[in-house]
Amino acid sequence: MMIKHQIKYLILLTFSICLFTSNAIAQDASFSQHYASPLYLSPSFTGLTDGSRLAMTYRDQYPGVSGVYKTMAFSFDHYFADYNSGVGLLYYRDDQGGGQIIDQNVGLTYAYEVYVSDQIMIRPGIQFKYAQVGIDPSNANLGGQIGPDGNPVPGAGLDVTSEMHSHFDAAASLMIYSSSFWGGVTVDHLVKQDISFTDEESFRGMKYTVFGGGKWIYKEGRRGASDQSVSMAFNYRQQHSFKQLDIGAYWMYDPIELGLWYRGIPVANEESLSNRDAIVAIIGVNVSNMRFGYSYDLTISDLASSTGGAHEFSIMYTIPASNKPRMNRRAVPCSQPGYGGGGPSRSKYRSRSRRIF
Repeated sequence: MMIKHQIKYLILLTFSICLFTSNAIAQDASFSQHYASPLYLSPSFTGLTDGSRLAMTYRDQYPGVSGVYKTMAFSFDHYFADYNSGVGLLYYRDDQGGGQIIDQNVGLTYAYEVYVSDQIMIRPGIQFKYAQVGIDPSNANLGGQIGPDGNPVPGAGLDVTSEMHSHFDAAASLMIYSSSFWGGVTVDHLVKQDISFTDEESFRGMKYTVFGGGKWIYKEGRRGASDQSVSMAFNYRQQHSFKQLDIGAYWMYDPIELGLWYRGIPVANEESLSNRDAIVAIIGVNVSNMRFGYSYDLTISDLASSTGGAHEFSIMYTIPASNKPRMNRRAVPCSQPGYGGGGPSRSKYRSRSRRIF
């Protein structure tokens, strides 16, 4: 129990350093099921269905230490075929330290689909959001305010000049895809804002995300059966000096999807430290228009023995379009099994199910 208390306040101390010292930095949370939170990954995924889509993801990181990181994202998006456009709404909330720090935002997303050829689509996207970062100073404590028993000393707390910051922010993205590959880039936090709770400046740095992958159908479905396929994928993120690389693969045979990812940069950085984080196992089950997903992060860093990894749950519901699309919209490689993008022999007006993981 003492070890868990020490880990808890070590993590909180790290946040305190990030928030209350000069030249401090703040970082966004990451999801393991990237394509279960498509609008959070990139505004370019907005409207990447032939209809509407609801998606929700909940992440409990380090459950072995009570109340450390709990993150959720909820989104709704719709594709307007007459305008080749997708419009969506995204809500994000990150609860750090059992409510001591709350980072949340709500925003509108938009993506426009450019038909390049029968095999290539390009989707620029943009997001405008209203963001808030708040702190509960009565429950936030620095390392020197923790007693030998691992609990805060009486009267401890933080002296802050502000408990809440509200501001407008924006993100932009670009994605290209075909029936066999996809790739894109997202730049978030385009509006620079001081989110410090003291008289020292603290800025949330721009977040750069590069993602992509390819799909191989090793057995085509016949007589109504689904394709069997494997997709290789990656997701790279950088914010300030923090860098993260996820590399993984999915195996898909409707109604089951299995994924295995490695998170970390094994080579040493400038401080001769390696960034080995976790091995991530993912399982998804498709039931009609719904997909249920679960992932577990097996921590492989020095925190492995005490944190309990991370649990992540996702649910996605698609509402098919009532009318047929005007043209053959290719399915991205990591879409619902059985619709791998099609060839010239398929009907021009056949509707595509384009749900993302």
